[in-house]
Amino acid sequence: MAGLPGNSFRSLGLLVSLAIGPLDLCAQPAAQPLRFEIISIRPHRLTGDEPSERRVFPGGRFVATATTVRTLLRMAFGADDRRMSGAPGWADSEAFDITAATADHAEIENPQQLQQLLVSLLEERFRLKFHREQKPGFVYWLERDRPGKLGPTLNPSAHESQPSLSTDSNGAKAVMRASKMSMADVAAALSRQTGHPVEDHTGLAGSFDFQIEWAPEETPDSVDPSLNTVLKEQLGLRLRPVRGTVEVLVIDRIARPSAN
Repeated sequence: MAGLPGNSFRSLGLLVSLAIGPLDLCAQPAAQPLRFEIISIRPHRLTGDEPSERRVFPGGRFVATATTVRTLLRMAFGADDRRMSGAPGWADSEAFDITAATADHAEIENPQQLQQLLVSLLEERFRLKFHREQKPGFVYWLERDRPGKLGPTLNPSAHESQPSLSTDSNGAKAVMRASKMSMADVAAALSRQTGHPVEDHTGLAGSFDFQIEWAPEETPDSVDPSLNTVLKEQLGLRLRPVRGTVEVLVIDRIARPSAN
């Protein structure tokens, strides 16, 4: 693969600490899923130069500015546009400012909890109805390029590291910063960048820190290498395409949000 398709989607870096351990299901009841108790949604008039951001704050607060429904769907389901169908045109053209808080200000401690909250928000306020379909396609396996050896910039996380994962792109350069992230988390982030499902087959346990930069669209003038080159030379990883099954999110219904 000379280069992998880029995606300018900005990943959310959680700003709170993770404190997750194995659950003893015999000793304690299952934790209740988080829910947003307070939700404010207001239309945002796009001018073309305002920042579009999604952030999680302590106390279970989620704030999104100038955010489209398409972006919320991407975040909630971890799917890019090529694995999503049925969304109306306004899901891309209309933006919203959203402020939400969890019941009892319960902390949002990991990306999975945030996804669950966003699915509930879309179902409650945007009246989302959806189903999933399985279709044949190709996926990437994230593998170690050389067994037994890590890349020079892939470092086991330090004890004091705080969990975060973000990707920024200006079209000419993309930068991914990862702190205290598992290989499964990295595979999910790479899925958003490649536009195809990425499965973790590295066999690497624990969490890692790294920063990589690459050219989303390779051109003769590109200064930075391709994503695949960076993965191999800096992280000691590679993406191998294999035939598999691709899950597609089908939007059966979605409507503009109800009034606050």
